[in-house]
Parts: sequence; structure tokens; C-alpha cells
Amino acid sequence: MKAQADGEISVITYNRPSDGKLWSYRCRLEGNRVIWATETGRWRTDPLDSVVTFEALDKGKRVRIVERHEDGSQNEYSYPRSELR
Repeated sequence: MKAQADGEISVITYNRPSDGKLWSYRCRLEGNRVIWATETGRWRTDPLDSVVTFEALDKGKRVRIVERHEDGSQNEYSYPRSELR
């Protein structure tokens, strides 16, 4: 994954390993919430969209990302900060 800042919006790109297709997303932060959109699509701010948040753990050594879905389920990921560039 690669990130390129463009003001308050970052553009994230990556090649999908299964077929090599290039994907591109736009992201911006509102407090601890990550708002994202596809390259040309809408921002995911509808009440039915999942809500993605982040927080620093272990004095900033890890980052936890939580995606909460409208049905109450959630996915949680944690990464060492050293892996994030």
C-alpha cells in the first residue's frame, strides 16, 4: 500500500495480490474517524455505512482500527506503528 497526502485528503493505492489490479481510495480524518471513498465514488458517511475509527495503543507503539457495521457487528485490527508508513 502507498499513501500520498493531498492537503487534508490522502490517496491510498495498492495492487491486489490475486490479480494485480490497482485499487485507489481517498481518505480523510474527522477526529478519530476515518472517512473513505473510492477514487471517484461517494464518501462513506451514510448512516448505513460502516464506521471506521482508530486509536493509538501502548504509548503510540500500536494502532488499533475498528470497523463497526450497521448491524452491530465489528472487525478489529491492530498493527505495530513501525509497520505503518
